[in-house]
Amino acid sequence: MQVSKTHAGQALLESLLVLTLLAVLMQVLFETIAPLHNQQMSRIEMAREALWRWQPSAVEESSEGYAFAKRAKVVLAPLKALTGLNLAQENLRTINADSDYAPMARITDTWSPQATAELYSRPAQLTPFSRLQELGVGEVQDFISWLHFTEEFDSESLKFGHVAIDATPSELPCQRGTRC
Repeated sequence: MQVSKTHAGQALLESLLVLTLLAVLMQVLFETIAPLHNQQMSRIEMAREALWRWQPSAVEESSEGYAFAKRAKVVLAPLKALTGLNLAQENLRTINADSDYAPMARITDTWSPQATAELYSRPAQLTPFSRLQELGVGEVQDFISWLHFTEEFDSESLKFGHVAIDATPSELPCQRGTRC
């Protein structure tokens, strides 16, 4: 079977037309879709940067309107009532869709101490005797410690509800392979 010259020319012309169409399509992809992709990636990066900052930014909103926060609020309400310890539930941070930002959400851990003073006060609130200092037991201790045989009851010696954050376990200084 012999292929005629007209059929060979037609196949060559169709191949050339398909390749030209593919070249035009690739050019449109590079000129239209690639910049849109880069713009979307830039929006995602800006939203991620704003959401992962330590301090909340102006574009993000905080919310407690998700299932875990609602259940935790019910469970933690008695703890807050008894100890005064406030564990924030407003820890869902969201960024709404914008021309500069992609929509994004993050649940943060706001239960961490935010200041050095909270390293002392927050654990102390969880001790059973922390309320005794508020009720004036320190003055009673100082009064009782005037007696010669009760000096250890001084409010500086016996601290109710005190948490020493600098104290370390005795095992900490031990080295591997040595006995403590």
